[in-house]
Amino acid sequence: MNFICRKHSVGTSLFYFASEMKFFFCIVFFFVLLSPLRAQVAKDSSGEADSLLLRANQPLAERTAAPSFPDSALHVSKIIIAGNEKTKNFVIEREMSLKVGSLITRRAVAYDINRIYSLRLFNRVDIQVIPDSTTATLLVLVNERWFFYPFPIVGLKDHLWSHLYYGAGLVHSNFRGRNEQLYAQFALGYDPFVSLQYVNPLIEPEWNLFLNTKFQYGSVKNKSLISLENGPEFDERHLDGEVIIGKRLSLFSTATASIEYTTITVSDNRAGRTLSPSGTDSYFSFNATYGYDTRDLGEYPGYGTLLSLGASKLGFGQSEVNYQRYDVDYRRYIPTVWGIVLAGRLFGSAVQGGLVPNYGHVYYGYNERIRGRFKTVEEGENIAGGNMELHIPIISPSYLRIEQIPIEQFRVVRYALYFALFADGGNVWYRNDPLALDRILGGYGFGLHFLLSYSAVGRIEYAFPGRAGNGELLLDIGAAF
Repeated sequence: MNFICRKHSVGTSLFYFASEMKFFFCIVFFFVLLSPLRAQVAKDSSGEADSLLLRANQPLAERTAAPSFPDSALHVSKIIIAGNEKTKNFVIEREMSLKVGSLITRRAVAYDINRIYSLRLFNRVDIQVIPDSTTATLLVLVNERWFFYPFPIVGLKDHLWSHLYYGAGLVHSNFRGRNEQLYAQFALGYDPFVSLQYVNPLIEPEWNLFLNTKFQYGSVKNKSLISLENGPEFDERHLDGEVIIGKRLSLFSTATASIEYTTITVSDNRAGRTLSPSGTDSYFSFNATYGYDTRDLGEYPGYGTLLSLGASKLGFGQSEVNYQRYDVDYRRYIPTVWGIVLAGRLFGSAVQGGLVPNYGHVYYGYNERIRGRFKTVEEGENIAGGNMELHIPIISPSYLRIEQIPIEQFRVVRYALYFALFADGGNVWYRNDPLALDRILGGYGFGLHFLLSYSAVGRIEYAFPGRAGNGELLLDIGAAF
C-alpha cells in the first residue's frame, strides 16, 4: 500500500494557499464539534435558542428555505439583506436567481443559498420567506467571514517530503466591500515564488465588466521527462504578468480576453529545453475563454453544469514560440434520490501550429492525476480524460455556532460528510502518435469527503489501478472536480 499526501502545484492558484490555511483552521473546528461543546446551547442570529445537536441534524434546505411557505405559489415583492456589515448588497443580489417578481420555489431558495455561499464571503447564509397574500419578502441573512488577514504557506510539492515549501501571504478577500480581492504571497524551499494579484468582479456596471491582473516570479523544477534525457536536473525561472478583461453575459455565463507576457529561462541550457538557442524564451500570449456555470456550490457542487472553453495563441512576431492551444472542460452534477449526487467530468487540451517547447507539455502525474496511479507520470502535447463520482451524504451540510471561539468570524462552523465512489481515466499523447486505447490509464476507489468552514474540502480516499496492482491511500485538499 502506498501512502500519498498530495498538494497542488505551487502557483497554480493564487487563492489556493489561503484556502490551505483555512483548511487547517477548519480541521481544528471539526474536532471541536466532537467535544462537550456540542451539548451547549447558543443563540443564533435571529435570537432563538436552538439545540446545537438538533440544528446539526436538520437538513440545510429545511433550515433555510422556511418550509412553512407554499411552494410555487408566491412571487417576490421585496428582497431585504441583513448581516452584511461590510459587503455591499449588490454583491449578494448579483448571485441570486430570485429577483423581484420571480416565482418562489423551495428549490430556487436552496439554490440561491448555495450561490451566495459560493462567494466565499460568508460563514452562513439563510433565506427566510415572509408571505403576504400572493407575494412574499425574501429576508437574506448572512454571517460575514474574516476578510483581511495574513496566512502561512507550508506544504509538500508532488507529495514528496524533500519538496517542502513554506512562506506567508496577505489577503483581502472583500476589499471595499465589493468582493474585490487582493493577494500578496511568497514561498521559499521547493519551487520558490513571489506573486501579486488583484481581482475586481465589477469594474463597469453598465457593461458588466470585470478585471483580473496578476504578476508572478518563481523558480520551477523541470517536469519534462524528455528534457531529463539530455542531461541532469535543472530549474526554469518563470516571470509572468497577465491582464484579463471579462464580461458577465448573464447570471451563469462569462467571456474573457487576456494578454500575457512570459519569460522562461533554464538554469542548464541544452537542446530542446527552450526553443531559443539562448536558453530564454520570451513571448506574448493572447487568451480567450467562455464559461457557463450553473453550479449551486463552487467548492463541492450538488447540482448544475460547468462548461469552460479556451483558446490561446502563444507567441507573436519574431518569437520562437508560435503555437495554439485549445481547452475544454465539461462537468455535470445530477441530484438523484436521498441526497445522492452523480458527478461527471470530461476534459481535454490539444495543440496546433509550431513546435511546442518541453515546458509547454501536458501531463498526468502532476496537476491532473489518476487515482490508483497517483505516482505515474505520462507526458505529451495533448491530453484527454474523464472522471465520475457518486456522493452519498452521511451528514448533510449543517451549522453550529460556538461562542467559546474568541474570533467572531470563526464562531459559525459549517460542516458536512460524504461517502464517495469514484473512477478516473485518461491519456496523453503527441500529435504524430495514434490514439491507442490500450494506453489509457484508469483507476477507481472510494473515500470520505469532509466539507468544513471557509469553503474547505478534505478527502481521504483509497484507490486501485485499472489493471492489477497495489492500492493507494490518498490524502487531498479540495474536490477532485
